[in-house]
Amino acid sequence: MEIEVSMPNEKKNLQLDKGATGEDLISKLGFSPDEVILVIGGKPVPYTSKLGNGDKVKIVRVASGG
Repeated sequence: MEIEVSMPNEKKNLQLDKGATGEDLISKLGFSPDEVILVIGGKPVPYTSKLGNGDKVKIVRVASGG
C-alpha cells in the first residue's frame, strides 16, 4: 500500500505492507517512538493504529528540554 508522509521540509510517498502500523512507519523512517507524534486527519494517532492505502500521515517531531 502507498501512504503520503509529511515531515518538516519533506513530503514523500512510501510503500508499506498491507496491515502496517504507525510503529512500522516510524521504524522504516529511522525514528523512535519517543521522537515523533503521528497525525492523521489532524488528530494524533497511537503507534498501534493500522495505516490504510492512501493515508496522509504527518510526522511531528517532539521537542523536550529542561
